[in-house]
Amino acid sequence: MRKFLKIAGIIVFGLIILIGVPGYYFVKNFDLNKYKSYASQLVEEQLGRKFAINGEASIGISLVPTLILEDVELANADWAANPQMVKIQRLELKFALMPLLKKQIVVDKAVLSGPEVYLEVAPDGNANWDFPALKTAKTAAYESRGWLIKSAQAAVPEEEKSNLKALAGFAAKNVVIENGLVNFNDRKSGTEANVAINNVTVSVPGADDKINAAFDVVYNNQPVKGKAELGSLTALIEDINPYPVMLSGSAYGINLDLNGSLVGIMSELRYAFETNIYNPAGNFGAPETTLKALIEGDLKKVDAEIRQLDVVNNVVTGTVSADISGKIPAISAVLKSDRFDLTSLNRNKPTAMSMPAWNLIGNAYAADYVPDTAIPYKDMKSINAKADLQVGQLILAEGMQADNVLLKADLNGGLLKISQLRLDFGGGEIDATAEVNANSQSMQLSATSKNILLQNLHKEFAVTGKGDFGILSGGNTDLSINLSGNGATYRQLVQNLKGQVIAIVNQSVIQTGGLQFLTGNFLTEILNMLNFNSKKVTDLDLNCAVVRADLANGRAVFPKGIALSSKQLSLVSDGSLNLVNDKLDFTIQPFSGKVVDTNVAQALSSFFKIKGTVQSPSIALDDKEALKAVVGIAATGGTAYLGSKLLLDPDGSPCYTALINTPYADKFPKPEGVGAATKDVYQDTTKTIETDVKALKDSAKDLLKMFKPQKESK
Repeated sequence: MRKFLKIAGIIVFGLIILIGVPGYYFVKNFDLNKYKSYASQLVEEQLGRKFAINGEASIGISLVPTLILEDVELANADWAANPQMVKIQRLELKFALMPLLKKQIVVDKAVLSGPEVYLEVAPDGNANWDFPALKTAKTAAYESRGWLIKSAQAAVPEEEKSNLKALAGFAAKNVVIENGLVNFNDRKSGTEANVAINNVTVSVPGADDKINAAFDVVYNNQPVKGKAELGSLTALIEDINPYPVMLSGSAYGINLDLNGSLVGIMSELRYAFETNIYNPAGNFGAPETTLKALIEGDLKKVDAEIRQLDVVNNVVTGTVSADISGKIPAISAVLKSDRFDLTSLNRNKPTAMSMPAWNLIGNAYAADYVPDTAIPYKDMKSINAKADLQVGQLILAEGMQADNVLLKADLNGGLLKISQLRLDFGGGEIDATAEVNANSQSMQLSATSKNILLQNLHKEFAVTGKGDFGILSGGNTDLSINLSGNGATYRQLVQNLKGQVIAIVNQSVIQTGGLQFLTGNFLTEILNMLNFNSKKVTDLDLNCAVVRADLANGRAVFPKGIALSSKQLSLVSDGSLNLVNDKLDFTIQPFSGKVVDTNVAQALSSFFKIKGTVQSPSIALDDKEALKAVVGIAATGGTAYLGSKLLLDPDGSPCYTALINTPYADKFPKPEGVGAATKDVYQDTTKTIETDVKALKDSAKDLLKMFKPQKESK
């Protein structure tokens, strides 16, 4: 029996060899190249383009029958820049073995190696993927609609659906694309895009099974990776029920998850997706951001319900709608946040009030403060938008916040109108309006305040200890801003800026001391130069303080516009700030109401100037004003610094002078009595100096030598 089985096995094995070897040699020697021209002719008749198989066409022999085509090309349209529309280095079609035994052709796997696709739109709008020959071909009932995108605009006939199902039957169950390239060039709009394909796989087990895909590509030098799960080919073609789509991936450093469906793919496309988008900190220079939203719409309008927009733990909710049916898209947004902290947006550069360190003696160099770059007016014309924003608590800086912020803005035809910007600030209110016109390249800004208390603006203004700087009482502050300008660049806008900025602090009691949140603060430096002892004089009884700036020709001019009047100290500053290059030029004249030191160095230290830039200012002696002081001392027999009132005080009411020709001109009383007489004496002293500066130069140098050692010994 064993011998019989052995002999039978030898016979069967021999028969397999006798049958298989000739079959092997037949398939191996079957020359598909003889049929290349026939295949090319069929494709050319259907597409109207030259089709060529330049390489070998062969059948691979293995357990899986494989058709291999090498160096395949499809010609481009006559007007296109690239001679070929499609190039494939190698195409492998692996056929399922069992269906072949039943004379059925099923492509189990298709592998495209090194494919190159060049898509192009001509200046007249023609696309190279439109094949005119297909419109007359009886076998191509679906014409040139692009099967999905174009068909979304019209219903698909039942005959066409049958053809699509038939085509789906020939589709490969598994498709692999590797080392490919897709180039898109729209010469009509001037846009171009490139997709380098590292690897793309698509799995379609059957017409009624879900489609799974994975992709690893590089779009315009940015990696795009992910995976997707779609509904079946049958559901896609029948287009009866919502077509499910799940997508998870990353692009441009952003992680994206979509879960939703498409409706009316073959007729009127609509979509609805639950969306989760995550942008890590630093990507695009932006803070860490998470967006969870329901996005739905069609090819004309998109609506988004923002369930949670989390920007570094600042949560925003609301709705956003976009109408993309017109030539200019229109966006409308209604957003709300209970609390938004601006200082958290960039922890390395938090929003905070900080002044540069003051260098008492030294030079500072100006820098280009305002860039000469174009203002994006063109972008303002490319979109229309409406915004309604509400923020319950807006953190501006550490210890500084605004409450109940309301913003209403409308951008239409290049005209941006901020009809309302209202916020509770410092215990009071600020109301502002603004307008930016891209057509005339101009802007306007107006803002006023009421009932603001200085001690409520920042926590450092509130007194918490004996050594703190702060407001003990009063602190009522008025603010007025009116600005307008025009220009194509930011620098031109600043150069043409005109208007007025006014800030007024009314009668208050200020506790002197360190103001921690202003680094190297200005007031402390002035008090130090005046030998003002904050330990002995702990309170300043402020009558008023004013900052008034008139803007024109790229400069902010302060016509005696910085004034401080108190029982212990008066200060007047006259100067300007160049808004383009940041340069400072100020003369500051502080006057102490009670000074016991009558030497010349004390007189000199009462007048100094600020030069340099905002970023790097320097405080130095004002020689000219010092000379006036010397003459004043000589004219009064050395008694100018005696008594409770300085003879050299040029203005008995500096706040009134600072506000002349402003809406607040009558807020403070005019100078009168001793103050007015003092002003006349000061003016006479000025004339004396101006006529005899040369004669006093040598004396001034000697006086400066007396001044410097005293400052260095402190």
